[in-house]
Amino acid sequence: MCRYIASNKLSVPKAEIEDILEELKERLEEKYGLKSLIMVVGSVKRNLVTVDENGHFDLDYNLCFIKVPQEVRDNLQGLKDRVRSNLDEITDEDYYYARNSTSVITLERADGSFSLDLGILVKNKNGEYCRLVRNRNNYQLREVALLYNTEMQERYIRQHSAMKRVSELYLMHKNKHPETDSFHLYLEVVNTVFNETGGQKMSKVSGNTHTKNQMDAYANQKNPNNSSSKAMANNRSNQMNPNNAAYWKSLGKSGR
Repeated sequence: MCRYIASNKLSVPKAEIEDILEELKERLEEKYGLKSLIMVVGSVKRNLVTVDENGHFDLDYNLCFIKVPQEVRDNLQGLKDRVRSNLDEITDEDYYYARNSTSVITLERADGSFSLDLGILVKNKNGEYCRLVRNRNNYQLREVALLYNTEMQERYIRQHSAMKRVSELYLMHKNKHPETDSFHLYLEVVNTVFNETGGQKMSKVSGNTHTKNQMDAYANQKNPNNSSSKAMANNRSNQMNPNNAAYWKSLGKSGR
């Protein structure tokens, strides 16, 4: 059974991994001229890291390349191999050799306490971040799928003091569906709690509880042909999209 790991027990592993990633970033720029940013993602970002019955937990990060020469784009396997080999050069006997999987590079600590899952994002020709993945022996860039506006829902949930419910439900689902990846479990939980706390109540508006202006504004936001709806959709997309400057500005960084 999974359980949450105390935040004070995460500070040292996180600092250790982030030191490794900072050195990796510097090496890749010095050796190959590849500039990148480090992005904390998943359960680490949301303080929902779980530990299994063996005491093991994962730390999820992305390495986001800002500018990649064409000759590197033409050899995506070589890029991933460079990242992996430089990780091995940085780490000592405290870590096993980094392993290459479909969408991440996994770096396991030798004592079995935790591992790093490092995703690689590369900007495509349109300047949009894509994930570097391996499909059998074919390496390719896939657009980052941002299907849910979780940040808007999370803000609403926090305003209604329901993040504890998210934490409880996420852990329950994690133990009930261990075969499902954490990212999609979390999206499902956030959507459930958002609805539980009344996030969809405006769909039941009436003239008895809302003014005509409020109902008109709500109708406009729901109408895909209305400028209000388009503006709201664009705003939400920008806030969730790592290809947009607004996303990186919220992190205090520049992705362009």
